[in-house]
Amino acid sequence: MCSGPTKEGVETSHPLLMLSVSSYGKTAPPLTSFFATCSVICMFLLAAEMTVRAFFFNIKHLEPVLEDETNRHILSRHIGVDTMSCLIVSYMGWTARHIMQEMYDAVMLGRNNPKAMSKEGYEKRIFQYYPETARICVMFFAYQTKNMYDTIVWDDGPEFIFHHVLSMCVAWGAMYPGCAQFYGPFYLGMSEISTAVLCILANFDEPPAGVTGLADAYPITKVTVGAIFVTLFIICRCIIWPMCSYYFIRDCNWTFENKTHAMLTPSRGRWIRGLQWCLSGLSILQVAWLGQIFLLGKAELVKMGWIEE
Repeated sequence: MCSGPTKEGVETSHPLLMLSVSSYGKTAPPLTSFFATCSVICMFLLAAEMTVRAFFFNIKHLEPVLEDETNRHILSRHIGVDTMSCLIVSYMGWTARHIMQEMYDAVMLGRNNPKAMSKEGYEKRIFQYYPETARICVMFFAYQTKNMYDTIVWDDGPEFIFHHVLSMCVAWGAMYPGCAQFYGPFYLGMSEISTAVLCILANFDEPPAGVTGLADAYPITKVTVGAIFVTLFIICRCIIWPMCSYYFIRDCNWTFENKTHAMLTPSRGRWIRGLQWCLSGLSILQVAWLGQIFLLGKAELVKMGWIEE
């Protein structure tokens, strides 16, 4: 069972630096290990960004777009930090997909496996601690911390700050007091594969967010990356996401039917309710984002002369 950072709920054998799945033990790690690992990951992301920046500097004579320092910095941020981080959590989620096998059985097998995602198993899905998910939470939290710093430095806007804070809260709530880690491999992991491609696509945006001249220099590449993003977005955010959300919200409702459950502490109850409302709002936003994606895609194809307005 998952538990928060209390004396009776935290395993003292966690190492200070947690990288492997086994290092996350059978209960939530102490805060010292959590923040120490997050700090090391943030330093790694900074080093990766500087490495990519140095690489682009060394080959700037090969590509006019790279001659501009700001362009190199934007590319380094989007590739060395954003894309790489999203790919890492996506890979972690994929390797932990066995945790969610029950949901796959419910969706794909249906009546052949009536016990899959049944009410009898909601406690495991809401309260159980999974070291694989815990590792995803730490990586996700660390990436959002670095992302928050970059957002402030690059003045991305308050809406991005709000998004990063909300994302950090979700990862924190999954760890402390610990809830719904069953769903973590998808929400904090595999679903981010579409975001990884979006971060690459962001380089083609108009300045100051994107790289000056990149879209004009590589129009076919922009369209190709955009098509890959739309495909992954539909699969991850418009097909799998609603199914996952249906089961998650149903598990939450079952949880609150038994308010005297020993694991349903007041703190955990508030986090579960907050996650439930956040997920409901985000699920609705997926539809709005899909419409916006198609409108932007159509406008881009019209501008390129591929279709008529």
